[in-house]
This record gives sequence, structure tokens and C-alpha cells, in this order.
Amino acid sequence: MEKQAHVLVIPLQAQGHLMPIMKFSHGLAKHGIKITIVNTESTHNQILNALAKEDDIASINLVSCPNVYDDQEVKKLIQQMNDDEKITCVLVDSFLAWNMEAAAELGIKRATICCFSATNFLPVFDLPKLIQHGVIDNQGIPKQKMFQLSPTIPSMSTSRVGWVNPETGKVEKYVFEFASKINKSMALTEWVLCNSSYDLEAEAFKMYPKILPIGPLLASNRSGNIVGNFLSEDFSCLKWLDEQATQSVIYVAFGSEAKFDQIQFQAFAMALELSNKPFLWVVRQDVASKLDEAYLKGFQEQMATRGLVISWAPQQRVLQHPSIACFFTHCGWNSTVEALSNGVPLLCWPFGLDQFYNAKYICEVWNVGLGFNYQDDETITSIVTGEEIKNKLDELLGSDKYKANAMDLKEKLMNSVKEGGNSYNNFMSFVEWVKT
Repeated sequence: MEKQAHVLVIPLQAQGHLMPIMKFSHGLAKHGIKITIVNTESTHNQILNALAKEDDIASINLVSCPNVYDDQEVKKLIQQMNDDEKITCVLVDSFLAWNMEAAAELGIKRATICCFSATNFLPVFDLPKLIQHGVIDNQGIPKQKMFQLSPTIPSMSTSRVGWVNPETGKVEKYVFEFASKINKSMALTEWVLCNSSYDLEAEAFKMYPKILPIGPLLASNRSGNIVGNFLSEDFSCLKWLDEQATQSVIYVAFGSEAKFDQIQFQAFAMALELSNKPFLWVVRQDVASKLDEAYLKGFQEQMATRGLVISWAPQQRVLQHPSIACFFTHCGWNSTVEALSNGVPLLCWPFGLDQFYNAKYICEVWNVGLGFNYQDDETITSIVTGEEIKNKLDELLGSDKYKANAMDLKEKLMNSVKEGGNSYNNFMSFVEWVKT
């Protein structure tokens, strides 16, 4: 009897990285591949504490390690697991690429998976070219304010490469060293996979054919819910959505890390009140705890007839719901991909990292949403009023073109993951490679 292939998966310890890797891992498990996912002990416990009875945990093994960022700790774990039960392949988050070194020493197959857009990963993937072209020096210090990876790819701000602090413009030395370490380790990988699609970033994949899209990574075709949330999902919102009219609800969620103050929170609240539309708003507990409790409670009571505020949502199921009209979002890559996969237009409120560049694609390349007036090299530093936000919502929902463009992109993305589609073919090629 042929021995079952066994993939050891090492995600970056962040919600936005863990969820797509979990979805990908479940997909591999459906094809008869044994999956073991390694997290730090704190993340491991967070996941177990957030499990719901509907969660699908049977097809994967969850194990913990003191620190997945420590080369030696991971090396020890890989050696031990390989001795106990041979590992076929080590699959690591591209931001933990150096963990392939131990696998290479043991002759184990190696692959990385990128949870950002391919375009956002390119400055790290091709770091020497930025130095060669004078975009940065060999210490990571920007020499140009803006740069383009290709004439057909929107310009990037050097303040938005991950090692530059956008507030001070100064290089975070340890982050640049981290990026350099990733870049060097990428030479060890045999596969570079990305949660994206040719339809979203054709030029990036054309420039770097080694990066293969296998997205969008979705859980819609599987029973149960994908394990990996740090927070418990409130499924009661789905019943509330069932009671709303088709394409009537504004869904508001800013991811697992974004924070805002009381003044901006009140502007968001005013916009939703002025919109006269039903809304579902995710306000994480850590955010709510820093807000004026009386104001939040009063707002919820006042808006109870047409608004619902919850602490965490089963987002993919929310975005699939026919009552959703648009998504007011921080533009994290997972949220962006999930919205596009369901034909939902977006109102962009990026907070940092890759989110500003994702917003640029949403507004200028795909034309599926709107943003606010901020510069490429700045955050939204001034308070945007409730009236301004309400006007943007009216503009987004008052034009058919954003919804039409989003639906067109949805069709392309769904075709890419169907049998015969580009992402499907890349995925199946990877499955066959792991098994042989």
C-alpha cells in the first residue's frame, strides 16, 4: 500500500496569514494528504479556545512549538517529526522562508505560500533589483519616493515597503534584515504559491512565472468551518441577514488588528446612521473596550431596528449572503479576495502595510470600489467626517458600475478555481508533486 504523503505546514502567526493557509491545508487534506500545522503555543491555544462546534478539525493535526520564528526550535521539530513519521514536504509561509533550510538539509521537499498579493510580495521576492535600480540602498533606505515594478503595474510608495516606518520615513533595521533573510531563503523553495489569481495580477505573474496563483482560497465548497480564527465567530448575524432585503446591507469590518479612536468611531457611526440603510458592523472586543461604553451602548440601542453590532463575524459566509450591498473594509488581502469572490463592491479604509496598495488596485485597476483622499505615502491622519463617509457610500451604491465590475471579476475568479481553471490546475499540479 502506498504511504500517505505528509505535509508539515508552518504559518506566520497572524490571523491574516493563518486563515488562507488553513484553507489551503484543508484543500490538500481533501486529496488524501496528511496535514500537520505548527503554531506557537500561544497561537495554538487561541485557536483551540475559539473553536466552534461547527469547525472542521478532523482532517488536520494541530501541534505547537515554543517559537516558529526561532530557526533552531523549528529545525529540532522538523527533525523529530521526520524521525517519527517521514515528512514528504515542508510548506512555510513566505514570511518564514528561512524555515526551509532545515528541510533542505534533510532532503525534504519545500514550498512556500504567499498570503499577500503577489505584487505586494515582489519588493521582498526581488529585493536585489530594488537596490540595483537605485530605489533603495543596501541598508534599505529609500532613494526614490515612488517606484514601479513594471510600466503596467501601479506605482508603489517606498514608505509602504514593509521595512520603512511610514510615520517617520526611517528604516526599521531589524525588519529590513528580516526581509533580506526571506529573500535569500527563497532560493531554497521548489514552489512559490500565492493566494491570488491571474485575473487579479496578470502582470506580476507574467514578470515572475515562478510565483503560481492558487487562489482565491475559499472554504465555500467544504462542510463545516475552517479552523484558524483567533476569535469566536458570531453566527447569529446570519439569521439577522436572512431578514434583510437583497443587496441592502452595508457590511463594516476592519480586520483583526486595525484600531481607531473614539472620534473616528463616532464618524463611522454617524455615517451609518445617515445612510438610512441596514448595516452589520464588526467591532472587536479589544476595540470596544477602549471606546466610550455609554456611547456604544446608546448607538446600538438607537440603531437596533436596522443595525447589528457584533464582535467577530464568519466573514466569508457574510459576504456570500445575498443581502450584502457593499463592504466597508480595511482592504486586507483576505478581505479583498473574499469580497471580490462574491461580487461585493468595496469602500476602502486602509490602515497600514499592504492595505494601501490593495486599495489602489480596488479603486484604480479593478474599479470595484471607492476610497478617500489620501496620498500614496500617507495614512489617513485627519478625521474623515460622517457626512464624507456617507457621501462615499451613496456614490458607491448609487452607481451600477462598481457592482457590475465586481460581478464580472467574481465570474473570472470562480472560473479560475473550477476544474480546468488556471488556479485549479496549479493546485492540482502541486498535489501531484507532493504525492510523487
